[in-house]
Amino acid sequence: MAIFRLEAKVFSREKRGRSVIAAAAYRAGTKLKDELRDKIFDYARRTKGVISSTILAPEGAPGWVFNQGQLWNAVEAGEKRVDAQLAREFILALPKELSAEAQFQTAVDWARKELVTSGMVAEVSLHHDKAGRNPHVHILCTMRRIEGEKFSAKKPREWNDVALLVKQRESWAEAVNAALEKAGRDERVDHRSLKDRGLDRLPEPKIGVAATAMKRKGVLEDPERFRLVRKVKLINDALPFIRAIQHHGHIQHYGMGASRFWDKTAFLMSRVRDQAKQAVKNAWQKLVGTGRDKGPEIER
Repeated sequence: MAIFRLEAKVFSREKRGRSVIAAAAYRAGTKLKDELRDKIFDYARRTKGVISSTILAPEGAPGWVFNQGQLWNAVEAGEKRVDAQLAREFILALPKELSAEAQFQTAVDWARKELVTSGMVAEVSLHHDKAGRNPHVHILCTMRRIEGEKFSAKKPREWNDVALLVKQRESWAEAVNAALEKAGRDERVDHRSLKDRGLDRLPEPKIGVAATAMKRKGVLEDPERFRLVRKVKLINDALPFIRAIQHHGHIQHYGMGASRFWDKTAFLMSRVRDQAKQAVKNAWQKLVGTGRDKGPEIER
């Protein structure tokens, strides 16, 4: 099933003195030297996870912007503040139903149309995990326009406009759906929120790279983020039953007592560990006034 995701965030120096050189090297699976800190960041060994990477720039841009090391060192050197915003990053989910070539071309075409034409320089990197279940693209963009042979003196404020982000989310959904249609696939993505789509579900939280790394390295067998995702999934599985009870005002509409209702719900969710199942049971108990809900709140 194709999944929509467009996440945009600003990469700044204020968080633990991060280097945009390190970020660029990691995303492209390369080895780069940070001239400002005289430090080398070597991520060339992770090339198996990086399928393709390229730098896009506006027409007439100087040749040095296509050199990864020169580009991001120029970004670092051009920002003097200790809390400077260095780059904007877009993280885009791609349908696993598409070939790697189609995935990368879809992202490149979108970045060129939505980002580069406004003056940004963008580095597009396609990543696949080992299982092939999470194809996604990182687009690392400059915060300043290219003007002649150098970056602009001022950062364009319009690039931070929320309305622009809304437009970008919609255009990415359109780009993905066009690629799926071209490939002869029936799957489609939707950029709208669950509420706007009329879906009565809680949004599933992201697990995130930190929790994934802790689990992979054995630091924690079952990190909190994994438990939270399971709890939300359980709540969503139970929501149709809970909403029906809220609508009719009593359990007997189903011709079953409270214990039988819970047994049915628990059976449907038996694939999840007991600890996560308890979260949904708490939500059910809240409805019948016998306990507290310790999981995510459900709006009436």
